[in-house]
Amino acid sequence: ACKTLASTQAAHILAAKKRRASLFTQKIFESMRRVLRGATARTFVVQPRPPKRRLLELTLVRHGQSEGNLAYRRAGQGDDSLYDGAFMDRHSSLWRLTDRGRREARAAGEWLKENCDQFDAHYTSEFLRAMETSALLNIEGARWYAEPNCRERDWGSWDLARPNERLSKEESRRRRAGLYFAPAGGESLAAVILRVDLLLDYLHGRYPDRRVLIVCHGELMWAFRLRFEKLNQIQFRDMAHVARHEERIHNGSVLRYTREDPATGEPAKSFRWMQLATPGHGDAIKRQPPWKEFRPMSYSNSDLLELVGRFPNIYRSSLDEPGARPAS
Repeated sequence: ACKTLASTQAAHILAAKKRRASLFTQKIFESMRRVLRGATARTFVVQPRPPKRRLLELTLVRHGQSEGNLAYRRAGQGDDSLYDGAFMDRHSSLWRLTDRGRREARAAGEWLKENCDQFDAHYTSEFLRAMETSALLNIEGARWYAEPNCRERDWGSWDLARPNERLSKEESRRRRAGLYFAPAGGESLAAVILRVDLLLDYLHGRYPDRRVLIVCHGELMWAFRLRFEKLNQIQFRDMAHVARHEERIHNGSVLRYTREDPATGEPAKSFRWMQLATPGHGDAIKRQPPWKEFRPMSYSNSDLLELVGRFPNIYRSSLDEPGARPAS
């Protein structure tokens, strides 16, 4: 009887355990179904994109006149006496400012104080002429980061070349290639734009809705223009002629881009206004130019054909026609 009672109790206990296990299993599966249903819904529901993180304002300053600028200008006037001795032994990254360059740097610093709000970050090219300019801007409390991607365009074999030494096959190649020209061992302006992209990705992510100052070089500032304004190689060729006058980026020039409407203070989604100033210039308009509104260039089908049409076909006959010989 005792054995029968014990076995009966054991059977009841085992049945109870099975019921509890079954209920527990059912709860687990139900929980899993709820999770899966929720996960499926979350996976396929299109979520709105978060707004892009962007700088509010970017200010670029070209370094003051350097020893290299002076030597090159004088050589262009027929005096290449500065291309000698220690000058030829130094890499161009080690050129210092001239006395004029130091005056230009101080003038740029005064202009920034009068026209710009406080900067949230300060960057400079590692080249000495840019570092010296940065210090002479005399911005109170500035902490400068030396950034390799802010360096001058690599001129390769042209680095220490006199103007008459550039008038060669390389010069004719430069005129043909335009934006894509790179001296032997050097860098094209198109390649500099890739550096600009890397720098912008970093700055937009690190300083959203803030103001950043960069002291750099003329070619880098042109690369920023090409990127922001979405200029194509044909427009760049056109502007290369204008750059000697209206669009020229002088030593000590300040180039500003902002998302903030200068009239209302309302922010746009991307840079929409630019200002190119030359603080030490004799022309008052050059010293204090108005803001210009711009929109990145885009093209309709007819716009593209109009640009292409500026360059007639080299061959009048189609090379695909059997037996046809091109007639130029």
